[in-house]
Amino acid sequence: MSNHTWVTPEEMARKKELKRKLLYISLPILVCLISAFVTVLANQI
Repeated sequence: MSNHTWVTPEEMARKKELKRKLLYISLPILVCLISAFVTVLANQI
């Protein structure tokens, strides 16, 4: 077993922060995509 899989608390915090930022960035984009899809579907009806 190598100690490569073991991450320091600083790395854990950095990864958690990165995931949170990714979530905050991707959420509005996802909402825009869903609303655009719904609009297209509504216009076809």
